[in-house]
Amino acid sequence: MVLISSFAALLRLVAGGTTGVVLLSLVLIVSAGVSHYLDNWGVLFDKNLVRNIIDSDVREARELLAWPALLDLTLRGVLPAGVLWFLGIRSSRPAQTALQMTALLATAAILTGILLVTSYGTLATTFRNHRELRFQLVPTNYFNAIYGHLKGGTEMPSMLARVAPDARRPSNAADKPLVLILIVGETARAANFSLGGYPRDTNGALAGAGGVYFSKVSSCGSDTATSLPCMFSDLGADAFDVSKAQARENVLDVLQRTGVEVEWLDNNSGCKGVCSRVPTQQMPTSDVGDICHDGACLDEVLVPALEKRLSIVKGDAAIVLHQMGSHGPSYYRRYPAPGPFQPTCETNRIQNCDVGALVNTYDNSIDYTSKTIARAIEVAKSQASRMDVAVVYLSDHGESLGERNIYLHGLPRLLAPSEQIRVPMLVWQSQGTQRRLNLPQGCLASISGRSYSHDNLFHSILGFFGVTAAAYRPELDIWAIGRSESACEENT
Repeated sequence: MVLISSFAALLRLVAGGTTGVVLLSLVLIVSAGVSHYLDNWGVLFDKNLVRNIIDSDVREARELLAWPALLDLTLRGVLPAGVLWFLGIRSSRPAQTALQMTALLATAAILTGILLVTSYGTLATTFRNHRELRFQLVPTNYFNAIYGHLKGGTEMPSMLARVAPDARRPSNAADKPLVLILIVGETARAANFSLGGYPRDTNGALAGAGGVYFSKVSSCGSDTATSLPCMFSDLGADAFDVSKAQARENVLDVLQRTGVEVEWLDNNSGCKGVCSRVPTQQMPTSDVGDICHDGACLDEVLVPALEKRLSIVKGDAAIVLHQMGSHGPSYYRRYPAPGPFQPTCETNRIQNCDVGALVNTYDNSIDYTSKTIARAIEVAKSQASRMDVAVVYLSDHGESLGERNIYLHGLPRLLAPSEQIRVPMLVWQSQGTQRRLNLPQGCLASISGRSYSHDNLFHSILGFFGVTAAAYRPELDIWAIGRSESACEENT
């Protein structure tokens, strides 16, 4: 009743004439849409979700707008709005409006006082233990989310803060280029990687590839709009803010400034600003054999692009491959049918699928991701005679598959389940790279069971290329950590 009275007072303030009808109609329709995804997928609405909605392309939006969502939107939003327009709202005299608002606000105040006197302890405990409630209350959840997004700023700054302005690289006396291939995964969760103990063989293609799997890695966020820029930022998860990141350089800028060639190959819906200042190649979405459909290509389209790029490398280089990975809800579109695990969930209405079929479909996408990574490693091996090369795979965030009735991803990080935060990471090095960096693959394996996070990537990339700077922290560089192990020091 407190909330109803407060909302009624607010709406009474604007509910005069056409303007009031328009505003109320928008609230009804948007509230219906937000309620649908909250009820069916457990989606919590915060400012990061607003950013993801704005950044979505037509293909992503089409996958999320299934017929049940449109029907729900019509029944709970469009029809009530239509009734509102049919009835109309008569304007009241200012004095009458003021009297009505005063009565509503007084009712809200009285009820609030009664609740605080009689139930303060219960309310305080409930809201302290269930922080998700503020993201579930419609329409205040999306009002606050939109306000938070606008407050954070939406435009790219005209001047960028320089990161690591003192960055330097030693003169390169090596006779081969040093090349890092970074594969950025999409929506891959560590829980479904057999390399990390998952009972199903979802990583069979990587079993003999010679990579080292890191089993305890946490993401910066639970959505791409947060995690992707955070991965490449010097800020770290605790201090990260998207608007701050947009106003400063990232590790790719630092590499370019120190003479490393950088290129971004994208098979996703964009790089969220990370690649804005580096050469970027968007993968085609059609006319590539039978691996493209509905405006999207399978990730194997990245392999020939990588092969072509490596063939022309002359100096030290960093090449980023941004995958489509296991992007939901249409997991069945992320791999060539039929996939090794059957039966599958051949729809984007994943909440209606049998849990086993849904997991099968997601596991098929992980199996296909493994095959794509393995092919990238094979391409790197084929170039090892003319360059020292390493392949790093790291996912941006995880995914919920119906656990606790939660689907997809994007929950606020403090509330996000481990399925959305724990991500897979794998590192492969050529023999030449192991010698050049004084880090045998076995030494890397000896530290792979420790806890890491996206915070390690910025410093590991700098360390890989030997970049020195005040911003560089060797305690977060996996190569420096590996070399610091006593057993490895004896072998290097």
